[in-house]
Amino acid sequence: AVKVLGYSREELLNMGPPDIDSSLTKEQIMELIRNMPKDKIQVFETSHRTKDGRIIPVEISSSLITYKGKQAILSIARDITERKKAEEKLRELTEALKESEATYRALLNGMNDTAWVIDFNGKFIDVNEAAVRVLGYSREELLNMGPPDIDSSLTKEQIMDLIKNMPKDRIQVFETSHRTKDGRIIPVEISSSLVPYKGKTAILSIARDITRRKQAEEKMRSLMEQLRMANEKLSVIGKWTRHDARNKLTVIKSNVYLAKKRLPSDHPAVKCLDEIELACDQIVRIFDFASQYEMLGVESRSYVDVGKSVEEAITLASGLNNIKIVNECGGLLVLADSQLRQLFYNLIDNSIKHGEKVTQIKIYYREEADKLKLIYEDNGVGISNDMRRNLFKEGYGKGTGYGLYLTAKLCEMYGWTIQETGEYGKGVQFIIAIPKTNEKGEQLYKIQK
Repeated sequence: AVKVLGYSREELLNMGPPDIDSSLTKEQIMELIRNMPKDKIQVFETSHRTKDGRIIPVEISSSLITYKGKQAILSIARDITERKKAEEKLRELTEALKESEATYRALLNGMNDTAWVIDFNGKFIDVNEAAVRVLGYSREELLNMGPPDIDSSLTKEQIMDLIKNMPKDRIQVFETSHRTKDGRIIPVEISSSLVPYKGKTAILSIARDITRRKQAEEKMRSLMEQLRMANEKLSVIGKWTRHDARNKLTVIKSNVYLAKKRLPSDHPAVKCLDEIELACDQIVRIFDFASQYEMLGVESRSYVDVGKSVEEAITLASGLNNIKIVNECGGLLVLADSQLRQLFYNLIDNSIKHGEKVTQIKIYYREEADKLKLIYEDNGVGISNDMRRNLFKEGYGKGTGYGLYLTAKLCEMYGWTIQETGEYGKGVQFIIAIPKTNEKGEQLYKIQK
């Protein structure tokens, strides 16, 4: 990336895809990120702008990975300048065939890629000099052969099916492999289109050697497998570590409890023991966060009843006592997963622990023209302007600093946004904005009357 784009590593680490993409808008890129498939590679074409202003057409292959304990996206950008040139050459050849035999012949034989014209019986009726050179057959031999005679991946039936189903108004692109006269196998990408040839309709094809691409893809598959194995090991180690550490914390807390029982309440050591007890509780909460964070993006999404998720979160919360909860989310379904319950639990838990004077929590929604607002309010002390600026940052806050960070991450994964708009001294107000649809056209919420 440093070599191709011309930026230093430090510069790139302060940038993102929108800063180098010359084709897609920031919104389109963020939509691609939000809709990353969980179990397959996302492939699309775009173009990158280098530091010196050059434009490079690229094919992006992306997949989800775990990086330093967090979910991230690994992307490989492959320069497809040569493919674009091949497609442009195909268009030029098509036009040349319409105009002049001499122009067509000069273009055909001036190519480095193998090219040929095929009839609808699956036979070569013309080949270029590159085909003779690359495949090792003479021109005469090739004109007595057809694609099935050199293809090492597709059957004759599959090739004839491709010929039969040639699109009339666009280029047909597919991958296969060719076997040379001396037995070498060459992976190729075929670009084909219908052309007029000597008064008949035929198929003009260009075969581009994609050996380097296949090697890069194999490296990516190998890297992904290594990452999968590493993540699996880290997950197992993490669970074992948390399990063993919890056991040790239980021993510490038990001994702290016994020590406090033996000391008078005003003994100076009691304060130290209280701090040890508090630290143990915070460590447990950090472990809980780690477990929850590992689950982000694991489940497939479906329509979840918001009202029921709120009720489930209420049953998990402790310390509600005289706090009244008004749940007006009945009938609202959102495209999410079981972690939605955790989102509401985090908000309720914050109200209990940090709201100080909370007597009511209200959760409701309001539909607007292009979105739905899911609103969480309490009547506690609220959040100061100083705190609001860093509210959703990792590690920031009065507790472990992970509850609201996780809440924001969940919203981001669902394709939602969250902001706090309450008034300090009067309570918090979290507004979660849910668009009507995502870029795939999926409806992100439904209201059942």
